[in-house]
Amino acid sequence: MDKDLRAFCERHNIKLLDQNKRAYKITKLNMNYFRDPMDYNRIGQEIVHETEPLLTVEITQSELEKIAEFESEVFNHMSREGHYNMFLTLMEQKEEEKYLKEKYPAVKKAYEHYSLMLKMAQGGEL
Repeated sequence: MDKDLRAFCERHNIKLLDQNKRAYKITKLNMNYFRDPMDYNRIGQEIVHETEPLLTVEITQSELEKIAEFESEVFNHMSREGHYNMFLTLMEQKEEEKYLKEKYPAVKKAYEHYSLMLKMAQGGEL
């Protein structure tokens, strides 16, 4: 568990009881358009299955209610309007980028250069 998640658990008095289980998740659906040399009209699909830790936690009802209330206030019931899905899509993209930066050092280095250029442009140094 990373330090941010550990700090969140400490703030909300969440106790980790078990972290030895795994849960399946579908991470990608790759659509392959016009790739089959026998039939270019065929659309292929590749579903990538991965696992992640399945945590068993202990949390008081009052803390869970506070977290739910906070989410409700922040998102202001945007799930009914579709904005919440847009937020989830952005968060998934951010997680994908984080994964790629950790997996490929060249991507991490390019991202660092990009971030530096943005900061310099914001400061009027370019």
